[in-house]
Amino acid sequence: MTGQLDAPARLAVLASGAGSILRSILEAALPVAVVVADRPCAALDIARGAGIDAVLVDRADHGGFGRSFDRTGYTAALTAELEERGIDVVVMAGFGTVLDAPIHQAYPGRILNTHPALLPAFPGWHAVEEALAAGVAETGTTVHVATLEMDAGPILAQRSVPVLPDDTVESLHERIKQVERVLYPETIRAFVDGLATDAPDAPGSPAEVEMRALLSVYDKTGLVDLARGLSDLGWELVSSGGTSAALAGAGIAHTEVADLTGAPEMLGGRVKTLHPSIHGGILADRDDPGHRADVEARGIGLIDLVVCNLYPFGSDPSVELIDVGGPTMVRAAAKNHAHVGVVVDPADYGAVLEELRRDGALTAATRVRLARQAFAHTAAYDAAIVAWFDSGEPAAGLGVEPEDGDATAEDRVLLPPTLHLTLERAGSLRYGENPHQHGARYRIAGRPSWWDGVVQHAGTALSYLNLFDADAAWRLVHELAGAGGPPGAADEVAVAIIKHANPCGAAVAADLVAAYELALEADPTSAFGGIVAVGGAVTAEVSEAIAEGPQADVIIAPSFEPAAVERLVAKRKATRLLSAAAPEPIERQLRGLGNSVLVQGPDRFVADPSTWTVATSRVPTESEWRDLALAWRVCARTTSNAIAVVNGGQAVGVGAGQQSRVVAAELAVTKAGERARGGAAASDAFFPFPDGMLVLAAAGVAAVVQPGGSIRDGEVVAAADEVGIAMVMAGGERHFRH
Repeated sequence: MTGQLDAPARLAVLASGAGSILRSILEAALPVAVVVADRPCAALDIARGAGIDAVLVDRADHGGFGRSFDRTGYTAALTAELEERGIDVVVMAGFGTVLDAPIHQAYPGRILNTHPALLPAFPGWHAVEEALAAGVAETGTTVHVATLEMDAGPILAQRSVPVLPDDTVESLHERIKQVERVLYPETIRAFVDGLATDAPDAPGSPAEVEMRALLSVYDKTGLVDLARGLSDLGWELVSSGGTSAALAGAGIAHTEVADLTGAPEMLGGRVKTLHPSIHGGILADRDDPGHRADVEARGIGLIDLVVCNLYPFGSDPSVELIDVGGPTMVRAAAKNHAHVGVVVDPADYGAVLEELRRDGALTAATRVRLARQAFAHTAAYDAAIVAWFDSGEPAAGLGVEPEDGDATAEDRVLLPPTLHLTLERAGSLRYGENPHQHGARYRIAGRPSWWDGVVQHAGTALSYLNLFDADAAWRLVHELAGAGGPPGAADEVAVAIIKHANPCGAAVAADLVAAYELALEADPTSAFGGIVAVGGAVTAEVSEAIAEGPQADVIIAPSFEPAAVERLVAKRKATRLLSAAAPEPIERQLRGLGNSVLVQGPDRFVADPSTWTVATSRVPTESEWRDLALAWRVCARTTSNAIAVVNGGQAVGVGAGQQSRVVAAELAVTKAGERARGGAAASDAFFPFPDGMLVLAAAGVAAVVQPGGSIRDGEVVAAADEVGIAMVMAGGERHFRH
């Protein structure tokens, strides 16, 4: 349904409401052959009164207005009615149903619509409200060609409407409608007249000029298929270097950049596309007569699509892989997105080709999306280069000393003068910390995260807190047992139960069932709705133990046997079952403070327990040393002020997030009860007074580890000696956590 008409156009008007736009179209004596509505409405009566065919294609016959509405089936039925009547042009006039692909396939470039704003500003259903909220001085109405993407088709005409100081949504919308009722019929008339002329560029018709694409990619994935698809659509292809060789090898006709510019590549390929014939063709504003005169005077052909991805600097940083020509082309095309498409990701090739085949050109919305993606691509590329400079490698290669000689190399990498992080969205979340908050997980671009490989075997979608707490639980389990775990734990397995990012249970044991039961025993009440992290495969036996316990929101483990999944799903379908690899080390921690960000290195365990010193007369027993090491790790991953009590490889009491260390100790021993007797405790910071330690001693705790460093350490140690408790100093290593 493209090209010129051999007979006068037949118009169909689609309407749903009172028919005010329809009246203006009929008053303009436009060749309306049929009026179609999606529900009984006044527009049908207006059509009948004017002696025009009126057709109801009722939504109620296709699922109505609920979720069961069959949009594609409805569109096909409506399109069939139009085709049966020989309709040439479709005019939307307040039609309340968004139509699907069938009508766009039947009438490409011949569906007109009007919108109450100056597109591309304020697309969508709430344009007037959004214009008022934005405080713009003027808005207006736009007549455009409708495409499958809402409000994104070629603009045919616009007229502005001032926004008055006392405007309401209703008053502003009414004044826009008054202008719309004049502009819309005028534009429809011009469009229809254009179809009847011999002009090759009649409004809404596909342009008859040849389109040109510049292809220059390092990653050749999908290149040949894209190039062949563009060539089949009649596009002229321009390319250089390895891209040109790949096209030649596939037998795809193209023009080499050097032939276009008249300037061969130089400096070993460093200069090839940096030329006015390339960048003039990319940057020319086709709506600016001066720009058009410039390119015509110089004989520069316009470039409509730039396909470019950059040297792989992130994976192999070096001076020679700092791309110059590529980012310049990408940025130029993205800047001129009003006229030029830019593609930096091979994953977009298929969608771009599909849109070009369907619509003949990329929609404005697609060009904007691709431009945003292009600038993100170059921003990430530049961030990787800055990080390379921050690493000190370029300076070291030139024998240059770092400017901040007092800072360690690690600090210079961790805390550079400026921080350039590129985060890419890895997935949406069910919601944020609370249901009214939106949430998503991002990852550092080019850096894998253990979360990327997580497999969810069952349960509802993950929320912000599910990820936050599961991450805390999974990291703690890996710190408790196996390599790097407490002395004697190398052959043991661990289970941790986390609630609100704090351990409410943790244990190491010879098998996972025992470890789970010990971890749960610490605080079964708090474990309800928590995160269970299992340091080994969840077998049917392990799943049975967990299923007998309180409800868990998340269970995370290296793997699940099928029978285990079946048993846990039978217990509670909503519980998320996650299998995952070991977490990656934390390199840098960031926390937002409004428009500021706090940055620090990770909280690692610096001193091995073998380097701790005993400050009291009494020395811990071998089993107490083991419990002290476990308590130290549990306490370090607990919100401050924190006290953790462990007995026999089992965390029996945890006091978390208290303003007073004494209260934290009281909470820990209260939860532990008689299990505190003979156990070991850890404090995440020093005891400023003996009182907190005395609470532990009174409950029967036999040994305590603390950082030390208080001016009253001597007083605290003396009190410990007096009550017969062993006290170990961790060399000043504190583990506050907020």
